[in-house]
Amino acid sequence: MTTRNFLKRIVLFTLVLCLVCSFSAVAFADGEEDFSGRTLTVGIWGGNDQETAAIETLKANFEAAHNCTVDLKVYTDYNTQIQADFIGKTAPDVFYVNGSVFPFISSLGVMDALDPEEYDLDQFYPNLVAAFTDADGNVLCVPKDVSTLATYYNIDLLEAAGYTPEDIPDDYDDYMAFLTDLQAKLDEVYGKNAVAAMTYNQDLARNLFILQDGTDGLIDADGNATLTSDGVVANMQFILDFVDAGVWKTPSDLGLGWNGEAFGTGKVAIMEEGNWVYGTLKTDYSDINFGVKAMPVYHGTQYSMSYTVGYGIYTLSENKDMASAWIKYVTGVDGLNIWCSGAGCLPPRADAAEAMDVESDPVWAVHSEMAGCSIPEQLGNNYTIINTAYQNWLPEAVSGNMTAAEFLAEAESQANMEIANAG
Repeated sequence: MTTRNFLKRIVLFTLVLCLVCSFSAVAFADGEEDFSGRTLTVGIWGGNDQETAAIETLKANFEAAHNCTVDLKVYTDYNTQIQADFIGKTAPDVFYVNGSVFPFISSLGVMDALDPEEYDLDQFYPNLVAAFTDADGNVLCVPKDVSTLATYYNIDLLEAAGYTPEDIPDDYDDYMAFLTDLQAKLDEVYGKNAVAAMTYNQDLARNLFILQDGTDGLIDADGNATLTSDGVVANMQFILDFVDAGVWKTPSDLGLGWNGEAFGTGKVAIMEEGNWVYGTLKTDYSDINFGVKAMPVYHGTQYSMSYTVGYGIYTLSENKDMASAWIKYVTGVDGLNIWCSGAGCLPPRADAAEAMDVESDPVWAVHSEMAGCSIPEQLGNNYTIINTAYQNWLPEAVSGNMTAAEFLAEAESQANMEIANAG
């Protein structure tokens, strides 16, 4: 090899090296760390095709930016299986935590406290951050998304009954007279009970904001159910009055599976449902002419429910730096745009909602508005036990076999007995 050729190769090698270095500098210019040769395990539950595609995109982006591998550990029975991993000390580095079970998971001491400033938590809706804050004031999870309840209405059914969407009351106090008249007119047009004025859901998660209004809550300091206070009984009676009047029906009363199906098939004029129904209406029931408005005011207060999930970092993880970087990416504006746009949920922070132009879609705009006044689906460490007891005994009140007070007394007794037995 001649000296000239040798020098040419040296120059070429130097140029290639410079390009590689330049690429690396660009790839990690924003403070992104190089996790070469390392693997981050992320615990999730399975989702639909859109959710799967969204998280796979996040995974690919993170791997490319940090030169690492992300292992998505998909649980099929999440709460049971991840608790087994906690016991076996084999939990993922970072994992989903449903807001409804956060109080219980946080009591296990398996998550690190997070620095609010480090994760830009001042940009998140305060009520969602509060949903992942423990009794000592430590934030243990960063919200990754949120869904809320809003009021959906079928424009064609309303007009057939002589109403417009503007006639739907903004206050529950005005609902009984409105729904009674609406049901009567729907019966005239479509036949007796062929179309329901409104559906309701018997899950405690849908009735929680009504039941606890003006009370000390549905649990005491020890997590026991307190369903028999005068305030809770009065709020329960408010719900039962609509059922007894025949203006609130469950989808099963109509021979259907859930609100989205009942509404989409034109069997109900009004429903309160989460934003997850929006995709169903667009794809499966595209002929339905519908609109969305805010939830009604109850006793002078605007309420909705929030269903939120966060990311927590496993206390025993050996990859906490990677877990932290993952959370910052997927709950940042860019990551949330990918996740929420794909999964059909709302961003948990206002700047991300603005970047996604949520306000341009009238349906998303209403659900986003409801995020600020929503209460979390939480009831201490024993939510599942209390909800099961509530649903076990509610049919007795709906059928008229029990009063509101009698039903709640039985539900409270069952729940507290199971809580005591669980130790």
